[in-house]
Amino acid sequence: MSGFSTLVTVVALGGALLLLVAGVGHVARPQRVRSLLARQALLPSVVRVWTGRLLGATEVGVAVVVLGVVLLVPQLSTVGYALLAVAYAVLAGYAEVLRRRRPGTPCGCLAGGRSTGLPVVIRALIFAAAAAAAAATAVAGSVGTAAVAGVVIRPGLELWLAAAVTAAAGWLVPELVSGGAVADSSGTGPVGRPSPPS
Repeated sequence: MSGFSTLVTVVALGGALLLLVAGVGHVARPQRVRSLLARQALLPSVVRVWTGRLLGATEVGVAVVVLGVVLLVPQLSTVGYALLAVAYAVLAGYAEVLRRRRPGTPCGCLAGGRSTGLPVVIRALIFAAAAAAAAATAVAGSVGTAAVAGVVIRPGLELWLAAAVTAAAGWLVPELVSGGAVADSSGTGPVGRPSPPS
């Protein structure tokens, strides 16, 4: 496995693990998700109801498919990574629209009350790009589909540990970079900071 394919695999698997954690949190607290979507006010109310019900299950489903395919059927890892890339691209797009149209409003990505900032968008874009690159390298036969003497190579323990560290960093970095700006209860701006002009 080349250095590049190892890197993108680690980051993509870290993204899948982080998506799983976010999805479990959203499944456990669907009312909180619906409340955040209402506060964000980007989607029509009928869409918010269904999104609130399906978001967590979709996140968990995508993460389980990606992780399951990589572990159990690595020959199909391209499909899993491509699915992950699409999921993170959609999340990045939503976060960017939220950041621009409703500054100071939390995204609710990881159950935090932090306002949606550029680090959240960049995190999603990094995971989307890494998953797309992992899909491309899997197509090329270097990650998850490579065969040595007819044996399919699966990511080893060291890759999974690195992916877990990447997921943790993906969770923490936007929090640290944002300086801990917590959105106020109205969603109009971070507490202790003036709301940006519209």
